[in-house]
Amino acid sequence: MPIDRAALGYAVGNVSSSVALVLINKWVFSGGFRFPMTLTFLHFVFTDLFYRALEAGGLFVRKSMPFHDAFRMAATGVGSIGFMNISLHLNSVGFYQITKLAIVPATLCAQSLLFGVSTSTKIKLSLAVLLLGLGLATVTDVQLNAPGFIIGVAAVLSTTIFQLWQGSKQKEYDLSGVQLQAAVSQWQALQSLCAALAMENLCVARLPWEDGDARECATAFAYFADFEAHRGTLALVGLTCVIALCVNGCSFGLIGRTSAITFQVVGHTKTCLVLTGGFILWPVSNVQQMIDNAIGVGVAFLGCVLYGHIKMAEGAQRLDVFDRCCPTAAQSWLSPHKYKQVEEPVDGADTEMGSCAPRSPSLPPAPESDEDTAPKA
Repeated sequence: MPIDRAALGYAVGNVSSSVALVLINKWVFSGGFRFPMTLTFLHFVFTDLFYRALEAGGLFVRKSMPFHDAFRMAATGVGSIGFMNISLHLNSVGFYQITKLAIVPATLCAQSLLFGVSTSTKIKLSLAVLLLGLGLATVTDVQLNAPGFIIGVAAVLSTTIFQLWQGSKQKEYDLSGVQLQAAVSQWQALQSLCAALAMENLCVARLPWEDGDARECATAFAYFADFEAHRGTLALVGLTCVIALCVNGCSFGLIGRTSAITFQVVGHTKTCLVLTGGFILWPVSNVQQMIDNAIGVGVAFLGCVLYGHIKMAEGAQRLDVFDRCCPTAAQSWLSPHKYKQVEEPVDGADTEMGSCAPRSPSLPPAPESDEDTAPKA
């Protein structure tokens, strides 16, 4: 099966730009600009202006989509970012990591319940290996409270629906990834502006029923007003707008070419690379923690490789590692569609011991994968 160069380019672009955005965002926040929703608003405004400039110059053809779909999709995107940030504030880092890991099983359930898209047992097994490894490497302290749990669930649901719609709406309205991004960016900018004004730019020094001294107010407006003192940090804010445009464009394109699940696997692969770089550049003093993290990342990488191998084998309709090395009893559980009707006898040695040689019966066509199915919301 030929490699989808566009999907590969989107994946590489997504990983590299996301890592760069995370690092620069850390510099921005360490410089005192601790206003994530205002930063998100600036990203969406820059994206919308960028595509309008390209359209005015005749370099981009904008396609529209119905208002209700564009507005709902924008709301889930902004809600995903907002709820994730609030979840990190209300919950422990361990529960926040669990929330991110829960997006994969939530996506599988949503695809099945809402769109009727099934996922093979082999894919589910590879995803379980991936999530197990990431859990070992990233989840440490887990502290839970009722408001934080509710916000975490909202973050998972909004992220899941947003990523599924990124794929389905492209196919439904015949849009490319950048055209879909341009279609929703103006509504995302408007919604994130409302959230930023409410959360980061309205200062209430003291509520009517509160006693004592007034709390200190720090707003994004005040930060921008003192431009000379924050010139360097605000320059980095402008740079994040450019990188965020690349991140979002690659994300829309990757999901449109593949699926929301593949996008999540790419994202978790990025997490493994970041953790590996952290181990090398900033080794921890706790040896046991280093060992646990290394084992977790290794298991997660194995899950990533296994997922990619199975998807390529299914696309090419050829044998995968499970078909070659598992006993027939295990294969009948992993791929029941292949063993509903056995027309040729299977060699007894292969059945009992599990041979690593290809099976003699020819394989019927592979089942339709989640990438090839165009769910309609």
